[in-house]
Amino acid sequence: MCNVKKITLCMISLILINLSIVASFDAKESSRLNIKGLENRLKSLEPIKPQTIADPPFPELSPPSKFVTLSQVIENGNTIPYEAIVNNPGYKRPAYEEYWHSSIGRWSYVPTRIHYALHRLFTNYDIALSEWYDFEQNMGFTIPMCQNKTDLDLYIVAFQTDITAVYTLGNQVVVVGNPRRTGVQVITIKTSAIHPSNTEESLLVQLSTQAGEEIDYALISYISPDFRLKQKE
Repeated sequence: MCNVKKITLCMISLILINLSIVASFDAKESSRLNIKGLENRLKSLEPIKPQTIADPPFPELSPPSKFVTLSQVIENGNTIPYEAIVNNPGYKRPAYEEYWHSSIGRWSYVPTRIHYALHRLFTNYDIALSEWYDFEQNMGFTIPMCQNKTDLDLYIVAFQTDITAVYTLGNQVVVVGNPRRTGVQVITIKTSAIHPSNTEESLLVQLSTQAGEEIDYALISYISPDFRLKQKE
């Protein structure tokens, strides 16, 4: 009977020891995975080592080979009709959005966040939903999408500016407005109204004061107005 008790106690002791070893291993593995996760989050926030990074921190389109001053576009260019789809004069851009957090990672890289914070002007076409999603998340603002099937729209977002007119000349589009401390406006223009001098080069979209002084700029590829129709062919 004593032997049975001894064997039982030995078995219980072995089980407890094994459980202790497993628990210790699990704790170490959990700690290792936690550290690895924090390291990955850190990589999504900043460069691995200290360095100076040019703006923008990613490849940028080349500007058109020929362009003139803003005043020349305003004086000699064609006026483009536009539709305002958002006009919120009281809007204040947030310093930080929750989806920029490193636990998400996709939009948390600090040099990229600084780049977008430096700009007031943003442009895009509504032709690629994944790209559009990144466009909104990086900008920190959601825009209604029209998706005209026959006449492609160029979306232009201007923060802290009251837009008064849009002009085009060659590969330039000049958005004229009055600077202000708050607000956001989103307008759309038809790409069929631009008539670039070189369709293979980018468009230089510029945000300007009434006096022809540049506030901000953006570069975007020119896409023909019948883009969607061609996609169906």
